[in-house]
Amino acid sequence: MRMERVGVAMLSMTNQVEELRQKALAKVRENELEEASVRERAIDEALGIYDQALALCEDDEARELFTINKADAMIAISRSGPEVQELARVIMRRRNPRHVCLAAYALQYKNRLESDFKRALFYGQLALGAAREASDLSYERAVLLDLGNVYLMDSQPEKAIECFRQAVDDAERAEEAIQRLILASATESLGYCYVLQGNVDEGISLIERSLAWTDEKLGRAEAHMDLCYGYLEKGDLERARFYGDSALELAQEERQIRNMHYLLGEVAYKQGDSEAAEFHFDELARFYPNFRHLKRLLFAIDLRKMVNLKL
Repeated sequence: MRMERVGVAMLSMTNQVEELRQKALAKVRENELEEASVRERAIDEALGIYDQALALCEDDEARELFTINKADAMIAISRSGPEVQELARVIMRRRNPRHVCLAAYALQYKNRLESDFKRALFYGQLALGAAREASDLSYERAVLLDLGNVYLMDSQPEKAIECFRQAVDDAERAEEAIQRLILASATESLGYCYVLQGNVDEGISLIERSLAWTDEKLGRAEAHMDLCYGYLEKGDLERARFYGDSALELAQEERQIRNMHYLLGEVAYKQGDSEAAEFHFDELARFYPNFRHLKRLLFAIDLRKMVNLKL
């Protein structure tokens, strides 16, 4: 009888700990697209919940999972701490392939934020291998998308294409909501890769197709930015300007805003609209206060082949 009571108590504690973990995860996810200050407050709350869960948890494997979750939340707001440092040890222990995947995935994200793309790719490949070892398609799809994005940031479109194609191929096996997210992101990114490689018409077609799968501003801004670039490459300046203006209006990130001022400046310059070109290049120059002659350089040289829109 006493053993039964202990078992019930342990089950109750396990449920309580898991509820805390899910509550913390929800706090992080609900605010992913909010402005930085709102998101940081939400993640601060999540970190407090993780601390509660860790204080209650006695199982080593469960503690490892909570540590990974807490570290991931800390990385999202550019913080460090013992939990973040523990991620490499989780990978070395290899207690659970899913935990290895999550830890490597978090370190991939950390290094991507720090623009250390070589390390980000290293951890991304580790995460992909662990996801496949765990036979977990949901993890594998997520890793493929991020790995493809890091390859793009590192100017390796051929390898990015491999990742995005695999993600698209696997999407049909996902539930509908996840399928739409994968198809929107992977198809759009695949189209951008094709434009980079000079296959402009097919790239534009893929990017336009991706718009059917997303209604959120961040994704649509990205697609419209890449369509602006594609139509500029094609020489269709009217369409390039249409999508460029739309992308700038929808833009959610500094990167998108900065790149749109550059692309719209190029479009306006090629259209002979010097006033608009001046405006956009002036706005772009605000992002580079130490580069005094940037605007003069932009008017003198077409830098499109040197610009990575994903940075």
